[in-house]
Amino acid sequence: MPGEAATRRGALIVPAFRDSAWCRRVASAIDRAPWSKGEIADGGYRVNEAVRRVYEVDVDVATLADVEAATGEARQRAEEFFGLRLVRNEGPSVLRYQAGGLYRSHRDCVDDGASDVARVISVVLFLCSAGEAAGGALRLHGAADRLSRTPLDIRPLEGTLVAFPSTWLHEVLPVKAGVRDVVVDWLA
Repeated sequence: MPGEAATRRGALIVPAFRDSAWCRRVASAIDRAPWSKGEIADGGYRVNEAVRRVYEVDVDVATLADVEAATGEARQRAEEFFGLRLVRNEGPSVLRYQAGGLYRSHRDCVDDGASDVARVISVVLFLCSAGEAAGGALRLHGAADRLSRTPLDIRPLEGTLVAFPSTWLHEVLPVKAGVRDVVVDWLA
């Protein structure tokens, strides 16, 4: 299996879950695909750029199949790591955060009535790397150290998989430069 799994305060982190060539293919598909502003669930779905500044990307069918295979494998890794029986993926979303992009603190287990299956595990697959100055880190508040209450910041590293409980409060810190391309999915 690609990448050696690690745990950091209860989160599954798998470096090199996908290789650079795979990540570049998906990023290239993002460049060619139509984008739309990302929405939030807020008594319905709507754009609110004060909370979430990101583009949802409709990649081509072949790329989507590759992405679905990756999130299916991520489900297997998450089952092993968390000791859960996860029976389905909600379906991957391909996202691009540009400079100024962010997603304020939130939980992924919103009960909006749109799904009959509750989200249990959230999955993030980074498609590109970002230096510390570029921003865009995934901040997991749910993984906060009990003594210091310090959240866990995970800097985007190409090909890295991160999985964590969907009940955890988390956010995407502002992207200061470049882009932050990711695949996200939710497991139940």
